[in-house]
Amino acid sequence: MSIWLWIALPLLFVIGLFVSALKDSKRVEQQVMKNRDKMKLRNWEEEDARKKDDDWGVPPGSYHPDDKDKNGD
Repeated sequence: MSIWLWIALPLLFVIGLFVSALKDSKRVEQQVMKNRDKMKLRNWEEEDARKKDDDWGVPPGSYHPDDKDKNGD
């Protein structure tokens, strides 16, 4: 009988975690659908395009962090 308790109680706990996570996700989905007009949603495709346009990075091959000043410093 004791072995069944050691098997069944943790199993029930894990199943309970999954069930509660499913219920929470359903609740969150309902709240999102209800309050969607109040949210400031981002358009990720436009953000990616803007990020590519604003890339001010150093051109490849033009900067090497090991290079020292030519003055000998």
